[in-house]
Amino acid sequence: MKYIKIAAAAAAIALAATACGGDGDDKDEAGAGKDPAQLKVWMMGEGTPEQTKFLDTVETEFKQKHPGTDVQIKYVPWPQVATTFQKAAAGGEGPDVTEIGNTDVQSHIEQGSLAEVTDEFKGWADGKTLNKTALENDTSNGKIYAVPWYGGVRGVWYRTDWFQELGIQPPKSWADLTAAAKKVQDSKKVPGIGIPSDQTNALLSFIWGNNGQVAVKEGSSWKGQLDQPAAVEAAKFYAGLVATEKVAPEKYIGKNELEGPQRDFALGKLGMYIDGSWALKEMKKISEKDADKWAVFPIPSKAGGNAPVMAGGSDVAVWKDSKAKKAAFDYITVLNNAKNAKAWADYSGFSSMRSDVKFSDPKLEIFTEIATNTKFPPIGAGWAEFEQAKKVLPNTIKAIMQGKSADEEMKKANEQANTLLNP
Repeated sequence: MKYIKIAAAAAAIALAATACGGDGDDKDEAGAGKDPAQLKVWMMGEGTPEQTKFLDTVETEFKQKHPGTDVQIKYVPWPQVATTFQKAAAGGEGPDVTEIGNTDVQSHIEQGSLAEVTDEFKGWADGKTLNKTALENDTSNGKIYAVPWYGGVRGVWYRTDWFQELGIQPPKSWADLTAAAKKVQDSKKVPGIGIPSDQTNALLSFIWGNNGQVAVKEGSSWKGQLDQPAAVEAAKFYAGLVATEKVAPEKYIGKNELEGPQRDFALGKLGMYIDGSWALKEMKKISEKDADKWAVFPIPSKAGGNAPVMAGGSDVAVWKDSKAKKAAFDYITVLNNAKNAKAWADYSGFSSMRSDVKFSDPKLEIFTEIATNTKFPPIGAGWAEFEQAKKVLPNTIKAIMQGKSADEEMKKANEQANTLLNP
């Protein structure tokens, strides 16, 4: 997930920007209405021929309004994201438009890296279709600095043929989920569900689905909530699918969804597992034999209903130093219009952040519904350290799965939250 990979760069970005004394002058206002000869756009990742072809169509449409402006796309490989953004924050070699991980947006806003686009956004009719939670993440003090583009939400992949044969309805509660896993496991002689310990996004859904939190903001500080009963109970349930219910195999302890569960499910060796819409394309690469039998239901909450999900993904923003703010925002509106948003969703497998755009593949339509119920973890400079560097939640769940006390481990995790989330 892009938000994870970019998040690791947040601290470095912050340090670089601070060191360079990010001033806050609105340098892009001069010439803001002029069409540049070239518009520099950064996309994260290696890029693919299909992505380049898609972006070429976006450029063609963009040039209908800005015929004198060529669009230069630069793919920024993930290992180079930190240094590339450092240079841009330092005032040189920056883009006009950039893709940015959604959990990094607030850090960039704090460092003054992004141009405010409140007025431009209000003049864009399509803005009303964007996911409100995601847009809130792009806002600071009532001012908008980025636009949600796409997101990845997770659901529970299952086998429709097995559920139908065994008379199982898609689970609506934790008890339903456990019962379904047991029934599949007993009947099909495969593990009922894959529950890797290194899958923070899934764990967050169980915590939120029990009305728990990782931390809450009190003034300018985060106060950990992982030692509270709701979060502890969620951790016990999640880890308990492995440790006590034994409907999930121990072989995924220390692993994530890509290190076994995805492949095992695609090969018919696992009853259920938690992953996103993008998994369909990847699983078909492994085996298309049972692809017509795969389906998804939302991660259930404890008492019933859909649990909130973490929407990791990418936003697009105008860089602070752009001399072509108007053209830059126009590019964003073309990139993320309904037609192009749908084309991107179908190609990438990620959900559009527009409420009026759905996947063409009916198998993935459920993710559009899931994406309407999203939440974010405590976003700030400390989240990358808490989650990525220290792996607090994965290590905590791993310990519980291996027999440690959930109460004690979650208390330790909470102490780390209080420290790491407030750097």
